[in-house]
Amino acid sequence: MRRSLARAAFVATCAMLVMCLGGCKSSGKLPGKDSKEYAQAVSAFYVGLGALQVGDDVHAESELSKLTKLAPGEPAGWGNWGVLALRQRKLDVAGERFERALKLAPDNDQIYQMMGFLESSRGDSAKAIADWRKAVEINPRNYRAAYQLAEEVERQGGANSEAEYRTLIEKILESQPDNLAAELELCRIAAKSGDGALVKSVLTKIASRSSGWPSEVKDQFAALQAAANGPNPRSAATRTTFLRNTLMRVPEFREELAVLKAPPGEEAEPFTKFLRMERPNFRPAAADMALTFDVKPAIATDSGTWSWIGAVALGSEGKPIVAEANGKEVRLASGASFPFPGGAENAGPGPEGILQADFNYDFKTDLVLAGAGGVKFMRQDSPEKFTDVTAATKLPKNILSAAYTGAWAVDIEADGDLDIVLGKKDGAPQVLRNNGDGTFVAIQPFAGISGAKEFAWADFDGDGNPDAAIVDGEDRLHLFHNQRQGQFREVALPGELTKIKAIGVADTDDDGVLNLVAVESNGTIASVGYSEKRGWSVAALLQVPNATANLASDVRLLIADLDNNGALDLVLSPAKVAAGQSEKPLIWLGDANAKYTLLEQASGLASVFSIADLNGDGRLNLLGFDSGGKPAVGVSRGTKNYHWQVIRPHARQATGDQRINPFGVGGEIEIRSGLLVQKQPINGPQLHFGLGNQTSTDAMRIVWPNGSVRAEFSLPADQAVLTEQRIKGSCPYLFAFNGKGVEFVKDAVPWSSAIGLRINTVGTARVEATEEWYKIGPDELVPHDGYYDMRITAELWETYYYDYLAMMVVDHPVGTEIYVDERFVIPPAKLAITATETPHKIVSAVDDDGHDVTDIVSTLDGKYLDNFGRGQYQGVTRDHYVEVDLGNDVPQSGPVWLIAKGWMHPTDSSINVAIGQGKHETARGLSLEVPDGHGGWAVAKSNLGFPAGRKKICLFDLANIFLPGTPHRVRLRTNLEIYWDSIEWAKGLPDTQLKTVKLDPTVADLHYRGYSVMNQANPSSPEIPDYNHFEGSKQRWRDLVGYYTRYGDVRELLGKIDDRYVIMNSGDEMTFRFAEQPAPSGGWKRDYLIIGDGWIKDGDYNSGFSRTVEPLPYHAKNLYDTAPGRLEDEYVYKRHPEDWEKYHTRYVTPDVFKNSMRRLPQQ
Repeated sequence: MRRSLARAAFVATCAMLVMCLGGCKSSGKLPGKDSKEYAQAVSAFYVGLGALQVGDDVHAESELSKLTKLAPGEPAGWGNWGVLALRQRKLDVAGERFERALKLAPDNDQIYQMMGFLESSRGDSAKAIADWRKAVEINPRNYRAAYQLAEEVERQGGANSEAEYRTLIEKILESQPDNLAAELELCRIAAKSGDGALVKSVLTKIASRSSGWPSEVKDQFAALQAAANGPNPRSAATRTTFLRNTLMRVPEFREELAVLKAPPGEEAEPFTKFLRMERPNFRPAAADMALTFDVKPAIATDSGTWSWIGAVALGSEGKPIVAEANGKEVRLASGASFPFPGGAENAGPGPEGILQADFNYDFKTDLVLAGAGGVKFMRQDSPEKFTDVTAATKLPKNILSAAYTGAWAVDIEADGDLDIVLGKKDGAPQVLRNNGDGTFVAIQPFAGISGAKEFAWADFDGDGNPDAAIVDGEDRLHLFHNQRQGQFREVALPGELTKIKAIGVADTDDDGVLNLVAVESNGTIASVGYSEKRGWSVAALLQVPNATANLASDVRLLIADLDNNGALDLVLSPAKVAAGQSEKPLIWLGDANAKYTLLEQASGLASVFSIADLNGDGRLNLLGFDSGGKPAVGVSRGTKNYHWQVIRPHARQATGDQRINPFGVGGEIEIRSGLLVQKQPINGPQLHFGLGNQTSTDAMRIVWPNGSVRAEFSLPADQAVLTEQRIKGSCPYLFAFNGKGVEFVKDAVPWSSAIGLRINTVGTARVEATEEWYKIGPDELVPHDGYYDMRITAELWETYYYDYLAMMVVDHPVGTEIYVDERFVIPPAKLAITATETPHKIVSAVDDDGHDVTDIVSTLDGKYLDNFGRGQYQGVTRDHYVEVDLGNDVPQSGPVWLIAKGWMHPTDSSINVAIGQGKHETARGLSLEVPDGHGGWAVAKSNLGFPAGRKKICLFDLANIFLPGTPHRVRLRTNLEIYWDSIEWAKGLPDTQLKTVKLDPTVADLHYRGYSVMNQANPSSPEIPDYNHFEGSKQRWRDLVGYYTRYGDVRELLGKIDDRYVIMNSGDEMTFRFAEQPAPSGGWKRDYLIIGDGWIKDGDYNSGFSRTVEPLPYHAKNLYDTAPGRLEDEYVYKRHPEDWEKYHTRYVTPDVFKNSMRRLPQQ
């Protein structure tokens, strides 16, 4: 308390000095509102905030550092910079920055809350309590500070700790009377102190809310009630904790708990607004109600009669061009023309009859034509030339010649190519699955409906996977939930929806989850949305005037920001133009209050088919037909000079990856200017955003359709931005202290025991082994302060289940070496130590093109053999080999080993699914070839697997493989992306005496860490994590949902192989200490092994049940192909339920990931 009072006096004195000194050499300097420095400070603050919230620590550091120089008197800048340092565990730096913020804002509760968490991280409970007390004193409604204070008070103990805890919780309940999390805490502390009457009173209130709970939660509640009514009410305290843990799977409870307690890693929340500087206004600008459109011919020299018009973006670069069509022909402004399948009556295309889709992955927009006469595939060779490749699709005649109403692009199973949905008047919608080789296969994943007039593809429930909305032939709306792996299940929608005339996609309620916008036949335009707490709901947006007339025929709904004010607008248009037609397009402009106002002046068009910026000026034009039925463009004539942004999503490359479709269709883009956030689904190569008065986009985040994420910052307005997808990796990282610092050693265990991994379109891989041994060299692990220091970090989209972890110290005679085989191979490599003499260098090496590559593979120097190019998919390339001459010193008998060190770029479940379709080279592991004695080569050993990740050792047994009289040459052949750093050979010494000591960790601590900066020397080299530099410290993946191990000591779970394990999430770290062993005796040298047993499960959308932590693995099971049910029914839970009471109490959801660009409700 003395410290708090002293610091308060010091802060007050500093504040008085600041006021007295004014601007003369004052740390309180602020730039003027109209100055260049103010604009720069605003930009730095919000770019830094955006980077901080999406987890890009590098950009956050740069911008927040800049901000404190531009506006040293703004406490929010110092506070946010301190939050960054705190998340990176730079505690002293964080303290200095928080102190600067506190000097400038001595009465800000949030700064004291930050400092309390800092002191708690330092282990100084007394100081943390003093800071949190001050925060609550300043702002009694700072519930998170109050709850942190209560937890720390109880943790510290003392005579009055329980009474103070109870008082703090009761104060929270005074203003949050229905907060279930607070009620449970009151119940627990009352039980702990023996107040049975209060326990029963609280439980009576809670019971009124329990009717909708899952059965397993009700069971825990019943057990709590029984304990409260028993002879020892204190036992209800433990039962309350069990109920709380079980309630974590109930969204409503998690929402109420979040009011009191931040998720791990989010405890110190950044400021979202200035505290002293004038705050800019970040809302959509006023709608431009004077907006008009000048109608002009679509193509000046046009002739002929047309019934369809659209804008075609030929690629991610350049401006869209106009395309026109009728029942016979499609004509592009670029000069290309080709027939349209209009059938016997030359029926013109419907509004969705011409689809833009890059179906052959060359980053050029191809066209799919769907009409009364069938479907055609037109490949773009150049803007002037499209080639009919329909025959090459190998689709049967009954599919190619059927009558269709429209076509839409999807990636039905998230395998990285575009599939085609074909609409029909009746019958099940047809989906043409792209095999990636020019062929397609017809499937029907949307069962139980007839006809498809309208289709929308977007993630409507916020789970990361696009869902399908379909209006059937009788105008009924169907919504199919994407269950991953190409499987869909229809969900029940609210019954108040009437027949549907048209649908679109927009985030109408600004909650970060896309909504389905539906035009009902009664004239209501409604938003259909989903929340985890409430399920599906319908909200009316507006009413169509004169609905009977305006909705008498087919209509289309288009959604775009026509006036660039930062709010989406709606266009309702007749789907066709008919003689004497009185209905005209209706336009509603959105505003800052999510309201829509009808634009009184008509668009000048009789119908609108498309919206596009045709001339690159940032204003969206309307493409449709004039009153005379001629193709026309309504050129935007806005009166407001609002800003805009065009984003051009683009996959990384056409070869060596293909994990997302070329332009990311099915993904989402979210941009933020200050606190104005907008989200749109990716439905093509260019996305247009209006910015209103904002002059830049501070942050942009793309969630690609395969779940990986890309963020960009400081994007100037009124420009187009190209952003490419970056790849995601796989496996945990092993770091160790090497005498100089902590550095990356190699990919860690578990690597090989992936559960739910898809190996092709239909199969899931079995787990062949769960235990792995990896070598650590004496230059990679050096003891200090009496222990060996190792760390394992989880930094990718994965969950790890660690059952056992130990290290082995291996001493062996000088002049020998020891190895373990670090291959993934079936059957698994033997878990054994192989002793050899000192390895021999190879004489020479050539690649399969005859190039001498001896210098590359003769020395372990980080230079990798890369002679095979890249294939269509990541991880698989052409057949290739390296031929190695071992020389004449190889013994004719006895054990001989080829020792190859390198790394492999792996495939993943989605790639394996893609490869399993059509005609593609299947992945082939390593094989070993030797001369056959006749001038050729023979396979000596096949099915040799591949390196299990980065920086791995592969041992190949050469004993007795050479035919008499043949040279000692070998070829390592594969079609995988395997990059060799060094290849050598050695004589085996199986009788070598080894001295081994297996060590259990003396310390095994699980905690949150964040994400390392990744460095890659060149495309041939692996990405290497830099432990000493953070790339991010926030949840960056859509983490698997479920219970993870709480932070702290986890040695008990790692002591033996018993299906009791640490469940580790992305962003977590386990640090280990092993007791240092006496130095090896004279004539001996030392190496180390890390030994681990466990499983790995990734979040890939095609991996089995990749949405959740369950099913829980165990050693008696090796195939995981059955959907999980309740946690309580899991085999491991039934055997060790106490672990979910003591250890697995941390419930993780992707909420932080989903809301990273938005202010959380607690802020």
